[in-house]
Amino acid sequence: MKVLFAGTPETAVPTLRALHESSHEVVGVLTRPPARRGRGRTLHPSPVAVFAREHELPLIEANSVKSEPVQREIQETGAQLGVVVAYGAIIPQTLLDALEHGWINAHFSKLPRWRGAAPVQRAIEAGDTHTAVDVFELEASLDTGDIYRSEPVEINDEVTGQALLAHMSEVAAPLVTDVVDAIEAGTAHPTAQPNAGATYAHMVETKQLALDFSATAQQVHNKVRAWAPTPGTYTTLPDGARMKVLSTRIPGGATLQTGELQVGKHSVLVGTGSGDLELLTVAPAGKKPMRAADWARGARLGEHAILGVNQ
Repeated sequence: MKVLFAGTPETAVPTLRALHESSHEVVGVLTRPPARRGRGRTLHPSPVAVFAREHELPLIEANSVKSEPVQREIQETGAQLGVVVAYGAIIPQTLLDALEHGWINAHFSKLPRWRGAAPVQRAIEAGDTHTAVDVFELEASLDTGDIYRSEPVEINDEVTGQALLAHMSEVAAPLVTDVVDAIEAGTAHPTAQPNAGATYAHMVETKQLALDFSATAQQVHNKVRAWAPTPGTYTTLPDGARMKVLSTRIPGGATLQTGELQVGKHSVLVGTGSGDLELLTVAPAGKKPMRAADWARGARLGEHAILGVNQ
């Protein structure tokens, strides 16, 4: 099978690698153009682009595939099937129809729950204990296509969004190649995806990353680990400065008022709407991540300092 692969971040690389090492031929790789990162705002190619160049795979870099020149370049690869893992742009119907066997997509949730751009983070944030990697038939509407394969994945109480995403990307790789094998053999029979129970995993906005300590300790803990380490949740200090909160623990007990800090010799607690929460790792504005206890010793906080007042 001649395959066009479309993906951009590191989580797409395991599937591209698996396809490259399979009996199928990757005749083209579609990815987003280099992006500016870091203080110097220098351009960096996507992880998928790096892999493609290292393995001398034909590369197409485009922010969108709506233009005729890009669509023509894709069709000229001779691909029979398109495989998408986190490309980051919509594939229009004209292009979906252009390849002999259409397109498939690996999505990191148990569909129809958490359709959209951030399914792993939203699942953790919501306190879900189970999710899945689903491989489905791509269509114009958002993550609604018929499902070829689904592999369940557990979500433990401490896993971060980054760690779970990395694990699920490894689960996706053999799952996708199995589906491509079945499509080539003519034995792939997808099942219709229900619409009942659909939820949407929208990309997070900066203001949504602010921690609300009136929520329960579990809810705050879930939110912290969902978005850790990037982009990271935050709170505000009594002087109004922002501080990222990158890891927490629920120690048990409820001794503090909402948002109230208690700084001990080896620990920093904050009160929530239901129980205390221990801050483990924080990053004050302009500084690297550090142990919360180390930050608190040098922060010169007043007695009964309250977090999150000026958010």
